[in-house]
Amino acid sequence: MKEKEILNILKEYININDINTDKIPNIDLYMDQVTTFIDDNLKGYKRNEEQKIITKTMINNYTKDKILSPPNKKKYNKNQLILLILIYHLKSTLSINDIGLVLKDNEENIENIYNRFIDYKKVSDENFYDYIEKFLKDLQINEDDNNSLIILLLNIINEANQRKYLAEKIIDLYFKN
Repeated sequence: MKEKEILNILKEYININDINTDKIPNIDLYMDQVTTFIDDNLKGYKRNEEQKIITKTMINNYTKDKILSPPNKKKYNKNQLILLILIYHLKSTLSINDIGLVLKDNEENIENIYNRFIDYKKVSDENFYDYIEKFLKDLQINEDDNNSLIILLLNIINEANQRKYLAEKIIDLYFKN
């Protein structure tokens, strides 16, 4: 039973619709429109209803930290929206400083980078599902087996740590001046 529940949770994540670039407005948006658009389109990633995907303060901080270029006449363009979506995906793992190192000076290429990211993300999501499905079968979790759940959690966290470690080392090697 727990195996199916866990796999269903993972399926929920995989089935979250990412924002295709053709769904991102080609017209410039004011701050409130930006936060509404991003919140509405990324709400599937929320852990709970109270969680905020993006706030005005976050956007202002990204601009202040020069990760995001300032708005033009208080309006944000499509590339800035794409940057904000990518920042959302990066901010739970990387520091704001590291995000800035990776994304700075890429606003012109950001749509291409984003589209490729979404393509690879779909493949990665499916591969992760297959891996967890196999891991759960090997682990054979039963209803009263919290030890197996702890082992599963430790494994998932270890993999997250491995990926974070690799990401930080790549940033240190290739993005720091």
